Amino acid sequence: MLSRHPLLELTPEDVLLYESVDGRKTVAELEKMHPGARDRLLRWWEAAIVELIPPITPPARPHLVVIEPHMDDAALSAGGRLLHRRGRWRMTILSVVKWSNFTSYLLAKRKLLDVGDLTELRQQESILAAKLLGAEHRCLDWTDAPLRLWPAEHWSNKMVEKFCRSPQSFTCLFPNPRDASMLAGRLMQDLQVLAPDELWIPMGLGDHIDHRTTRNACVMMLAEARTRFPNIPIVMYEEVPYAAYVDHAAQIRAVFGNSGTRLIRAAEDITDVFGEKLRVISVYASQFKGSYMEPGIRKCAARDSDGRFAEVYHRVEGEPHLPPESRLARNLAALEREVRALTVKRATCSRVTVIALPSGHLGRWKTDRESLVTAFPNADLRVYLPENLAWQAEGGGNGQLRLEIVKGRGWRGWIGPIRRALFSLPNPTVVLWSGAYTSGRLPKIKKLINLLITSLLPFRQVLFARTLCDFCGVLSEQIERRE
Repeated sequence: MLSRHPLLELTPEDVLLYESVDGRKTVAELEKMHPGARDRLLRWWEAAIVELIPPITPPARPHLVVIEPHMDDAALSAGGRLLHRRGRWRMTILSVVKWSNFTSYLLAKRKLLDVGDLTELRQQESILAAKLLGAEHRCLDWTDAPLRLWPAEHWSNKMVEKFCRSPQSFTCLFPNPRDASMLAGRLMQDLQVLAPDELWIPMGLGDHIDHRTTRNACVMMLAEARTRFPNIPIVMYEEVPYAAYVDHAAQIRAVFGNSGTRLIRAAEDITDVFGEKLRVISVYASQFKGSYMEPGIRKCAARDSDGRFAEVYHRVEGEPHLPPESRLARNLAALEREVRALTVKRATCSRVTVIALPSGHLGRWKTDRESLVTAFPNADLRVYLPENLAWQAEGGGNGQLRLEIVKGRGWRGWIGPIRRALFSLPNPTVVLWSGAYTSGRLPKIKKLINLLITSLLPFRQVLFARTLCDFCGVLSEQIERRE
């Protein structure tokens, strides 16, 4: 990509061999053309300059289809299990996201790459990784979360700076049900053509909107068309590195179980192919360095102290049914309870105040401001936003919603908004900040800050959320359930 660090110096004879490597010629054919090629190719393979693809002709059946949110998730999360089936199954990896502008270089604030060029590079990586796994790669025409939030024409060096300061503002968002429904339709079209004998789908671990949306779309699709795929085994795989969130996997399993869909946990030992899995993952060099990802991959795969590795998955039994997102998501249980109580009296609210602290963020502003207006038709809506977040509120307010930018640093600028909210009894106040959910690091400090903010706004309902998107997503969900 952008690196200028030399990896290997080639002699004139090496150059002739290197230029003969076209992805079609076998090692034996290259050895005939260039005596000694086998040893040189092996050295290049050890230096990760070339890949050696085993000559495999898979059978037509059985056909395994693996749906992944991004081009790398299948290899990261189920690469060992796929290697176990190489040559014995026909396998197709179906990526949801195609168009993207993300690379590891973006976080290093390097040159912003063209979306088309980068997408082509990521597809070539996925095709190669799939070949190493003995699979075929296909891709839907879907766009990565940062580009859905801010289209390519909005990206500049300044936007890269904002992304680097707060990547979660672009990816950790509440899934839009309309997006999931649209994606479910597209998945259905492809699966009807692929006709799988077994289907693997992501569990939706972590906070990334693409993983959660893909999980939701898969379950929606299966719920609507289970008769089209009768008796096909369905498996949810735990995404790596998010599989480190053990409690979240248990939460998702319990929520699905309460909805009538049983997730039976299992694990497959991949110790024999773990090294080969790491090699396949290293192909995705545009996304990460293998040395950076390896500790997390080992941690997720380590089963016990004897050095063995496994990949965890869950067999789906019973009728597929999608539970509410607020119950599937991490850390939203308290917000869901508070919003449920607010929904009962929303028609009587005369004012709703949203205070976004500097560490919070809005999310999908244009969509969420309309959600607020719809949810509180009789309320005067006030949103107070610090200067560092003003860029997220493109388009400002509207007739019913007033947006005010709080200038200055520190707490002094917030005295006015807090005072105005103080005298709008008994109306609710929504506070957006990064520590709104008390799990994770320093929970006691977060609880104390929440308590301090609540004490500054007595005699009213105070709701805490990391993003306006979370609040509006849970709110819309509750309104729909009541209606």
